[in-house]
Order: sequence, then structure tokens, then C-alpha cells
Amino acid sequence: MQRTFRLCALALGATLLAPIHARADRLPLGLDIGSGIFLQEIWQAGTPHLCVANSSGNEQTLVLSRWRSRAMPAEPLLRWRMDAHSTVCHDASALAAESLIEYRLAGGKRVGLLRGPGRPDAERTGTGGFASFSGINGTCPTPGNWTEQPSLWLKGGQAARVDLLLTVGADGALMEFPADTRLDLPHLTPRAASAPTLRIEHQGSSLLIKADPGTGQATVHRVQLEIDLPTVTRPTMYLLSGRKRIDESGWQCFVRGILVEP
Repeated sequence: MQRTFRLCALALGATLLAPIHARADRLPLGLDIGSGIFLQEIWQAGTPHLCVANSSGNEQTLVLSRWRSRAMPAEPLLRWRMDAHSTVCHDASALAAESLIEYRLAGGKRVGLLRGPGRPDAERTGTGGFASFSGINGTCPTPGNWTEQPSLWLKGGQAARVDLLLTVGADGALMEFPADTRLDLPHLTPRAASAPTLRIEHQGSSLLIKADPGTGQATVHRVQLEIDLPTVTRPTMYLLSGRKRIDESGWQCFVRGILVEP
């Protein structure tokens, strides 16, 4: 059993490092998780926000540029200065029309390439809350699954609720928390979960979300995750990490940046 878990953890780490590709030329997408820069896209009422954590001990300036092709220089659009060990959120409406965005540090180091914020389906943002449809730095894509929360920033030192929206996977297995990752961010672990249409199990420190036989696979199920947030002295991005069952023999990593403020 322990050997199986270790193998799953290694596979999850490899998935986090594997690039996502766009278009026919196999252009790798994603931001370097070793750069110390972590980006989470969050939507509210049709407006995208890009929240960026600088986990390094140095002040950094992140340069966002319009990327057209390898043969053309990227066109700078925005510059975001970041203090050491800081997390800041920006209104990213101006980037919503961009196809591909290149991210570099002001010193020239290339962090990576991501698609511009893609507008989600209208029915997924009609609650008035904040929703996230993609993983940190473009990793761990899980189409059809997303998270919702009542505010962009959650208050440290309190209990918080994050809703997980998901569909049924193979063999009735849906999601497990936590899961090991190579992302250098402090972790959060749900202490409890509830869902009227699903089954919640606890195995040691793990939280398992499952479906009973006959549960509709086309249905989107809402799971309420309860998380005890640590007390913080400055705005901080925390990592919520799990894994999603995608077929009878495989899993896909699931990561989200959770923003905590004093």
C-alpha cells in the first residue's frame, strides 16, 4: 500500500513538471515551478484576476508580453513589481483578449508562456462568488472541474469554506486530498467535507470523495470543503492539492492557489 502511494506521488510530481502544449507546433505552455513565481487565475462576474506569489527572498518584477511567434519579439504589455515573499492580485481584464502571454522577470529570465485568461461558461460564474478553472502556473488541467469561494481573499486564523465542483470519474472514485506536489508553497489540507450526492471517507489524514453506483456521471456535484486557515502576517498564497480520477487506471493532479490575508 505504501509503495503504491509513493508511486502515485512520483507520478503526480512528474505530471506537474510536464508541459501543456498548444497548437500544431507543440508549443509548451506553463510557468516554471522552479522560478519562485506562482500564478493563479480567478474569475468573478466575468472579470479575470491574476494572483501572483513571489516565494523568493528577493524583490522581483514580472513582465507580461504579447507573444506572437518564435520569429517575432514579444510585445511588453504590463510590469508587476513584487516584494520578496509577497502575494498580490491584479485585475487582468486587459489580458482577456490575448491569445498567448509570455512571462519574464525584469532581468531577462523567461518564466514561461500561458494562454490569456479564457472566459468561462456563463453558468459557472452566476453565483456572484469567485471561481477558479485552472491550476497554478497552468499545471494540472481538469476540464469540467472548478472551485468556488465567497471572496477573493480568505481571512487567516478562521475556518473557511471552498466549494469543489466536479463530475464522477471511473469506478466511482472522484477526488483525494492531500497529494504531494513539487510546488514550493505552504499547504492546506481540508479537515472535513460534505456533499448531499456523494460519499465522503476519511483514511488517516486523507480525505476521499467517492460516488455510489448509479450516481449520474453527467451531473456536476458540489462538495463543501472545510479548511482551517493559519494566521498570517501578510497576504499569502497557500496550496490546495489533491488528485482527480480520470480513468480506471490513472489520476490527474488537482492544484489551486488559496489566498489568505491577515
